[in-house]
Formats: sequence, C-alpha cells, structure tokens
Amino acid sequence: MVALSHSFAILLVSYLVSAKLSHPHAAGHHERHHALASKRSALARRAVSKRAICQKRISGAHSSTSSPSSVTSGASSDSNGDNGSSNNTTDDDKSSSSSPGVKGHSNPSGGKWWSATSGANDKTIIAHFIVGNAYSYTPSQWASEIKMAAAQGIDAFALNLGYDSWQAGQVQSAYDVAAANGFKMLLSFDMTVLGCGDGNIVRSNVNKYTDHPAQLKDNGGKAIVTTFDGGNCKSSGEWQSELGGSRFVPAFFNDLNSASLKSLYPVAGGDLLWGGAWPKFDEPISWSEDSFRISRNGLNRGAGDLYITTVAPWFFTHYGSKNFIWHNDDHLWNNRWEDLVQHRGQVDAVEIVSWNDYGESTYIGPVGKDQPGSEAWVNGFDHRAFLEMTGYYASAFKSGEWPSITSDKIFIYGRPHGVNDQASGDSLSRPERFNWVSDRLWVVLFSTGSGSLTVTQGSSSSTTQVKAGVNKISIPLGVASSVTAILRRGGDQVFEFTAPISFGHSPKAYNFNVNAAVGP
Repeated sequence: MVALSHSFAILLVSYLVSAKLSHPHAAGHHERHHALASKRSALARRAVSKRAICQKRISGAHSSTSSPSSVTSGASSDSNGDNGSSNNTTDDDKSSSSSPGVKGHSNPSGGKWWSATSGANDKTIIAHFIVGNAYSYTPSQWASEIKMAAAQGIDAFALNLGYDSWQAGQVQSAYDVAAANGFKMLLSFDMTVLGCGDGNIVRSNVNKYTDHPAQLKDNGGKAIVTTFDGGNCKSSGEWQSELGGSRFVPAFFNDLNSASLKSLYPVAGGDLLWGGAWPKFDEPISWSEDSFRISRNGLNRGAGDLYITTVAPWFFTHYGSKNFIWHNDDHLWNNRWEDLVQHRGQVDAVEIVSWNDYGESTYIGPVGKDQPGSEAWVNGFDHRAFLEMTGYYASAFKSGEWPSITSDKIFIYGRPHGVNDQASGDSLSRPERFNWVSDRLWVVLFSTGSGSLTVTQGSSSSTTQVKAGVNKISIPLGVASSVTAILRRGGDQVFEFTAPISFGHSPKAYNFNVNAAVGP
C-alpha cells in the first residue's frame, strides 16, 4: 500500500512540475518550486520569494518526553466550542535519548507567563530567514530581530541566500551583528534561484563564514551549511569540492524510495526535511512525513549526522504563478510542536519556516517593508503571537520537560472571510485547496487552573470549560470586527481580552492568511 501511494505521488509530481504548478501532496511525495526574482523600486530592490516544496514521507521511533497533557502545568485539551465539551489527550512516553547535537544552544529563560525547567539542553532551534526580504535592513534592525528571536529560544537564523549582489552585504551584517549578540547564523543556499552552474557562490561564502564567530557549528566544530533544494543539481563530489569540511545538511527533494540520501550523496552529513511542517492531505499534522524520511535517509547520527525537521504556523500564497494553501487548521503550530517534543530523541534541530517569508504567510517575526509583492495579504495580519508561543515549546523541546505556566495567556487567530465567499475585485481565483481550511476561530489558552472561557464575536458567544495547562479550542467564525475572550475562575473574572480579529463575507480580494493576537 505504501509503495503504491509513493508511485502515485511520483507520477503526480511529474505532471504538476510539467504544468509549472505546485501539487496537492500524495502519501509519499510533495513538491513546490521556489524562485526568488529581483524587484526594483525607487527606494529598494527586493527579492520575490516564489516557492514550491518537494519532499517525501519519513519514519522514526518514539522518544523523548510526555506531551503537555501529561503534566498538570502543561495539560493539553482540544475543545470544540460548539458545545463546550473538552477531550483530553495524553501521551505517557517519557523515554529520552541523546543526540549528536549542535553548538550554540540557548535556553529561553521564561516569559512573563511561563517558567523554564532546568532540564538538559542538547537541541537547537533555527528560524529560516529570507535575505531577499531584508533589502533595507540596518545593523540596528538586525540586532532588534535577533534579540526578539533569542528571547523565544531561537538560536540561529538560516540565511536563505539568492543571487542579488546586495544580499552579500546583508549576510555580512547579519553575521557581524549576531556575533555581537551571542546569536548564530548559517548559510542556506537557495538552489532554485542560484542554479547549478556557478559553484563559486557556494565555495566563496562557505570559505568566508566557516570560521566566523557567529557561524553555527556541530559539536565537532564543523560549520553547518544547508540548502533549499538542489538535490539533482550537482554530484556528491561537486558539492564536496565547494563545501570543504562543512557539515552539509541539505533540504534535498530527491525520491528516496529506491535509494537513501546518504547513498545518493555521501557528502551529506545530515538531512533537512523541509515539508514536515505541513500535512500533505486535508487532515491534521502527524509524524508520518518524518517517519518515512528517517527510515530512508541513511543517516548515522551516532557518527555525527544531523536530522533537522521543520515547523510552520500557516501557509497561503496568492500570486498569479502560485496560488494555493495547505491544511492549516487543527492548531497546526501547537500540534506540530507537541510532536517535536514527543520525538525529540530523533531530532537534532528544528527549523522554523519561517521568520520572514511573507509571500507564503509563514512568518512569525514582525512584518517588514521589504515584501515580495505580498502586501495585500500580509499587511495588517500580525503573526507575532506564534513567536510568543515559541519560547514555551522551544524550552520543552530543548530540555525534555514542559515549562510551568505561571500566568494565564491566550492566543487567538482567524481568517478574514469565509471559505466559500466570492471576492468582488480579485483577478485571481480562490487558492488551490481553499476548502482544506474551515471557517473556524482558533484559540489556545495557557491556563494556570480550571475555569470557563467565553469567546464573543459580534452577536455570537461560546463558553468552554478549561483545565490547567494548554487548552486548544476552536469555534465557528462569526461576523464581527473583533473577538473578546473572558476567563472566569471560581466565580471571579481573571481577564477580559479583545483581539482585533475581524471576519465577514464580502471580501474584495481573497485572503486566506490569518491575523493572530495574544493577551492579556
């Protein structure tokens, strides 16, 4: 059955690539194409990120810690706000295992609403950073965003490097500012942009930054270098000649059904699974992509090979050449992080996709001004609530212990219009797979104790009983200009928070991005 689904997926990929479309995924294979093209304006030249991913299903065993539902301070419940019922899910797998690891870890010290444990710290958190969306960055802006990331347990930025000549200066600035702030950087060569013929850009950048004090290295002192695609670009020997002694952890999209990554590319010192962050069907996220990949990449982690996988909060893109979504529902961000904590023994590092990829709505950092023509669906749609949740999950992933929730905190996010609404002024159609999301408001309450949460949207209201820990709630989206949440406990009101999240049924243009808010 698995072999059949993989074969079908490969045929589907071939068809969609020839049609220059990104395809819905099948069991074994999912592909997107990513292209960065320069845009010029009177003030700036920016890279347009147009991506499409290619990946495979992957396998692995359990490891690591209990899920947040197994401890009082991090209890997790999934609640359906239609009837206020709550179903707890528990995983008591508390085994752990050591990993080769990466140098340069930092432990988030704890936010105002959670407190970190003192567990081991042998894991690394990376955020994918599109240099093409940083044309106007100054050293002070690099410093500000580096500090913002580090405060939430992020250790490094993977700098997605394209061909624009000005990007070299920003990469240098990023490394220098990172060194001054105890942060790390690594190079991520975007091979869908750079192409296969010019090995000098890889060789020169690797030589330049290998010994930079901000370079992220493995525990053996090797500089870590990654890619976006490039698997069918060069031979293993060609890569070796360009990379020198680096630890090469590429995001290659080769078919691994008949041969392992290591047999295809002995130069690989690790594997980066790009597409594990999203489900490949209209269903909740699971560990199946990682499971298949781990079973097929041929890594020897005992000898230092690194396995890096990904997490993302959302995905929506709306260009003429690229107009689609993935299954973003079912608390994608939280459930993926819970999977990562549960399986932490199989993973050396997590790469957040992304810090600033506005074109695909995956950003968790602040919205910048160097956008790739994505303003229509990004401006006014803040994702920093996902960043604020990151520290809690980063602490659990790194230490193997869930943090204590010390004060109540709520996160709310939702889309601006209905799935089936018709836009009055959009030259493009609704995105492919538009019906892979539902008209629901997503709520995550980190609660210090039991109580009741009432969420009001315009004239509609829903009350859910909550418990201590992580409560994941969804309710139907209602027409409103804002959302108000009231938490009550023991007859007393704990907080009232109003989120600037609106929903209606008369869009001018299609926007399947989400606006996210955090309070109180």
